[in-house]
Amino acid sequence: MRRFCTSGPVDKKTCYYVEREELMKEALDHIKNWRYFTVSAPRQTGKTTFLNEIVEKTKEKYLPIFISFESYSNKTQSQFLKTLINDIIEDIEYRNNIKIELKIPDEIDEIRTILKEISEKVRKEIIFMIDEFEQFNNGELMNQFLHVIRNMYHKRQVYNLRTVILISVGYLSGVLEDNASPFNISEHMEVPYFTKEQVYDLLNQHEKETGQIFDEKVKELIWHNAGGQPGLTNALAYDLVMKKAKGEKIITEKHFEKTLYDFLKKYINKNIENVISKAKNEKDLIMQILFEPDKIEFDISDERIKYLYLNGVIDECNGYCCVKVPLYYKKLYNHFKPQINGEKTYMATIKDTIKPYIREDGSLDLNKLLKRYIKYIKQRGAIMFKGRNYYEGVYQYNLDQFLSLYVEAAEGKVYPETEVGGGRIDLLINLNNKEYLIEVKANITGNEYEKAKKQLLEYITRKGQREGWLIIYSNTIEDFEYITEEKDGVKLHIWFIKTNFETPSKV
Repeated sequence: MRRFCTSGPVDKKTCYYVEREELMKEALDHIKNWRYFTVSAPRQTGKTTFLNEIVEKTKEKYLPIFISFESYSNKTQSQFLKTLINDIIEDIEYRNNIKIELKIPDEIDEIRTILKEISEKVRKEIIFMIDEFEQFNNGELMNQFLHVIRNMYHKRQVYNLRTVILISVGYLSGVLEDNASPFNISEHMEVPYFTKEQVYDLLNQHEKETGQIFDEKVKELIWHNAGGQPGLTNALAYDLVMKKAKGEKIITEKHFEKTLYDFLKKYINKNIENVISKAKNEKDLIMQILFEPDKIEFDISDERIKYLYLNGVIDECNGYCCVKVPLYYKKLYNHFKPQINGEKTYMATIKDTIKPYIREDGSLDLNKLLKRYIKYIKQRGAIMFKGRNYYEGVYQYNLDQFLSLYVEAAEGKVYPETEVGGGRIDLLINLNNKEYLIEVKANITGNEYEKAKKQLLEYITRKGQREGWLIIYSNTIEDFEYITEEKDGVKLHIWFIKTNFETPSKV
């Protein structure tokens, strides 16, 4: 029986596997037409699995040689040539059970002779695949190697070198910028995350083979929280099947809540830890991306953005930088949240309980609770907000912590950055099966204010709700203010929160 694979590359015989049919068709078409091309993807997106599948689909007709330049950094020419030839010999024997003897050349140009010799001995055209190409950081050697490939490309039928595929975590700009290069930018391929359909296909494979069923809501939650990231998708499903719902017929939302909690609070997941590790190196930028969405334009020429993108931390969303995987966002949000320890004693004293804010029908009187929040801000605002920027997360996290303190006392939850009808709401309260949508902004212009209201209205409508809350922190207003607006039967509760305290205020 197969399983969800949590470490790659994926073996189709032992693991559930998602076919990337359109991507595979494109790759095989390039190979058929003697095209040399590049493939890129952030780490842990199923890139190596996809390339191994190319090997399996072509090895009957061609001789695929698949090596990695992972250990090729800082090598001298003689070291490079020795390692290259040994890797080629080893891969041919491993994948094709063919033992071949090759002489280690003295010059890089002799690689042409070596590859032609291999083709003649095996009597097949060669597909030469090189993973981790960006690790080859000896500029002079790399240029010489690429010149050899380029010269062979012009006589590829003579050398029987049907295609060369260079694989990296990002664009190989140095190669693609060379107009004489055989690696045409239009034939560059990217390995994307799973689509929603592919995630469901993966889960359905388990259902068919075992009879254990994922509740439809759980499928949606796996898709939403992993954002289609292959490693996380499999990891969440594996934890549900093997730990939280092992032996049970139906995997429920309650099971998923336990899995999500463990991934956020307990587990050390290599994908998530890698993302946090890389984000730490660009803390200021990641803080802005987390807490000032739609502010930082996505520009790969910015080395900081390029670094975070190539390591799978951020992505491009409508022209701006974003953390596209919600589970990554939640982990980064928790990791980079501002230090406001000790505030709970001011947010809720011994006299404060949730009771005054719960109506008879069990619904939350959020406006009444926000009045209590303003009382707290008047007392602590000068300490909390003095000299702080919105992108430091202090506003949103402060509100999150305050609401959580009361809502969780009534066995409800406050969720940051939650998927809502194709977008993400800053905070979502779920209490007694009723949801409350809250959008948070800070120091915005009039145009941004109108845009925020329009955005919130769209979220409310898509969710089928009749009201929502817009919380605006501002260092230019003179006092706190609450207003309402209505449009098409939808009500907006708008709270303006003052942040420019000169001295600590007294209630």
